[in-house]
Amino acid sequence: MSKTKAVSNSTPAGPAPCPSCGARLGGRAGCQSAFDQLSADAWGTPVRGAVHNLVVDTYAMQHPEEYGRSPKSYAAHVTALCCGVEHAGDQKLYWAISRWLDGPAAVEKPPLITRRGSLTIADVYAAAREDAYADLVRRWAGDVWAAYADQQKLARKWLEAVRTHMTSASKNRRSEG
Repeated sequence: MSKTKAVSNSTPAGPAPCPSCGARLGGRAGCQSAFDQLSADAWGTPVRGAVHNLVVDTYAMQHPEEYGRSPKSYAAHVTALCCGVEHAGDQKLYWAISRWLDGPAAVEKPPLITRRGSLTIADVYAAAREDAYADLVRRWAGDVWAAYADQQKLARKWLEAVRTHMTSASKNRRSEG
């Protein structure tokens, strides 16, 4: 996979940290550049593609000021992170999250946390071996999910609402057919 260098933004201690997650990739712009590159690389190999949803939601929850501005976008990412970590990325459940949020789901955005995990996209971006990539993504996601311990109960509640929505939508389709 090709890797482009992050935007140069250095301090005497090395590249500047991202103000949201702390990744030392050249500030917020360098961090975003690494995410954009991983997103592009996801189209190149099945290994990367298989965990890309987890990359997106993990990254979003380390950058909620940008990717979780609205209550529904915040709920989408934290609930999807829960799905990815606790339910092995169950695709049926994962894709039902957006359908649930497209409806009349009323969600209230919890307060942002400040400590969002000790692993960052920099740890994944630096993966030297392709066969280690998925495990690194899962470790990163688990670390970020642990940082959201105070919001895990809420995310699980939302995921249960997604399941309820899935069940009622399935019943409605059968009764119409």
